[in-house]
Amino acid sequence: MTRHPTCSFCVRLRAVTFVASIALSFPLLAQAPDCRVGEAQLPASEIVTLRAVGDIVLGSDWPKAHYPEGFEETVRARLTQVLGKADVKFGNFEGVLSTHDVSTKKLRPGAVYAFRMPPRFAPLLREAGFDVMNIANNHTFDFGQTGYNDTVANLSGAGLLLVGEKDRLTIQRVKDVTLAWVGFSYLNAQNDMHDWEALANLVERGRRSADLVIVSVHAGAEGSEALRVTAGEEIFLGEHRGNVLAFARRAVDLGADLVLGHGPHVLRGMECYKGKLIAYSLGNFAGYNALSARRAAALSAILEVKLSKNRQTLAYDLIPLKFDNQNLPEFDERGLARQLVEDLSRREPLRGNLGLSDHDDDHTYREWLKASDLARVLAGPAKRQLKAKRSSR
Repeated sequence: MTRHPTCSFCVRLRAVTFVASIALSFPLLAQAPDCRVGEAQLPASEIVTLRAVGDIVLGSDWPKAHYPEGFEETVRARLTQVLGKADVKFGNFEGVLSTHDVSTKKLRPGAVYAFRMPPRFAPLLREAGFDVMNIANNHTFDFGQTGYNDTVANLSGAGLLLVGEKDRLTIQRVKDVTLAWVGFSYLNAQNDMHDWEALANLVERGRRSADLVIVSVHAGAEGSEALRVTAGEEIFLGEHRGNVLAFARRAVDLGADLVLGHGPHVLRGMECYKGKLIAYSLGNFAGYNALSARRAAALSAILEVKLSKNRQTLAYDLIPLKFDNQNLPEFDERGLARQLVEDLSRREPLRGNLGLSDHDDDHTYREWLKASDLARVLAGPAKRQLKAKRSSR
């Protein structure tokens, strides 16, 4: 059976026989429970449906432009189609919207990149449906403070709410629900995930100001070798990319209602921790001429979550995606992203039972793992330190 990729919240807990079959597919330790409480008897005005995606890079016009004719119309139409309908749509914008032409980076193919996009792409993102955009990541300062300031001005000017400005809380009103957004990365120039006092301060401020607190975090090693969540500090190319597991769980302990991770450029597992959903990496969403679509990066997904004003996780689902020859997203009828995230979520240290995949086509998934040389990555221990060239770019 093939699941239609646009079906939201169509995955439910299966019978005992289904659970037994899952255990055979994933012979792991006891699992944490699903945190969905189901559709509550609440007014529609007190329920928020959120769709979240990962990294967005719409190419680069530096050092020279390379956009084909009709590019913007194509991107706008595709993103609008794929994002669909939701009360809130969130993404991570990796790069700069500016005409400033002095980069702070010394480019090194396979390791160091700088992404600069035309300012006119800001309204394109808004028209495609995005409401909220994270800018706490390792590319928003690719062109220094000038490029960063331009990016903030251009995205804000297009009507997008920004998450991740230093020491700032972003408040969003959706129907009768108030959301407080906070954004972190592993960089000291931004809200630094290593600074737990800053995390406590921002989440506490959010709790005082809103019904729901959502934490965004850009962290972790990159690429197919970094699929697994680890239980320690991750080091990539010599950079301390954070202990994402400890950070996310600490955010929930402090009062966060949802944690959205991005940065590894591949999907990672999710978990229900104390009744709150943590997505450790949402992969790539758009990477025209910039991000790889090889191996694990060939798959991605849209995370859809329903939250209630009274702080319950009502429902969640993944809408599986793949990429076309321009690295733009399209629906994946195979549903592989659900199986991959379910698989990753059942492994150490998460040991979760998300109920995302019914495993009706387990053979296709296993063949894809084999062809992508990923079975080895999933079976082996999670790696905290990676020194190889990035396979995600």
